Amino acid sequence: MTDPEVPTHQTKSELALRVLRERIRSGQLEVGYRLQVDELARELGMSPTPIREALRLLQADRLVHYEAHRGVVVARHSPEKLSDVYAMRMALEPLATRLAIERMTDAQKEELQTIHENFLAAGRAGRGKRMAQLNSAWHLAIYQAAGSDMLQQFTGTLWDVFPWRTNWAVEQRTADSMREHDEVMAAVEAGDPQAGADAMYVHIGAGAASEQPELGDAEPTTQ
Repeated sequence: MTDPEVPTHQTKSELALRVLRERIRSGQLEVGYRLQVDELARELGMSPTPIREALRLLQADRLVHYEAHRGVVVARHSPEKLSDVYAMRMALEPLATRLAIERMTDAQKEELQTIHENFLAAGRAGRGKRMAQLNSAWHLAIYQAAGSDMLQQFTGTLWDVFPWRTNWAVEQRTADSMREHDEVMAAVEAGDPQAGADAMYVHIGAGAASEQPELGDAEPTTQ
């Protein structure tokens, strides 16, 4: 995955924070992944100090935590937190979709369609990690197109503070998600805000249902 371009005025710790947050958000860094300061410093071309500061901030957001004998790892969250986050997404994302369809520019619509087509191509090719990255990009593009700074902040936070781990290797969920994205995009193409909101509600609900069995077996960790 190519990391997002960052403004040159950002400090090195802000750059490290942004890159690591995006990698966790997209699923590139999976739950339990060990974050090694020296390795990250070499990769990002900076000293260990800004990496440590970025990890401290990620730990404050509970995106990572410290484990004995392993160090800092990407956190797994509890079933209770997952349920709370999905409940908020089911309330906010249909609204974001409705507003996006009403307000999006032609350029935003074209960008969303491109992301969607790449998502479908990744699904057909069985590229699970690429699907996860494009899924994140697709949802975030919808939030941006909604044209509400406050709504974008709220919905974006749900992705920033929770590492999404949809198992794109499960064939049925992959096929279902592709179909659900298609239905949202059909509403975008038709300019139908209500149909888009309804399709997004169904999509988020299906994602919540698919996560429950996996989390039921998970060991309790960071809330």
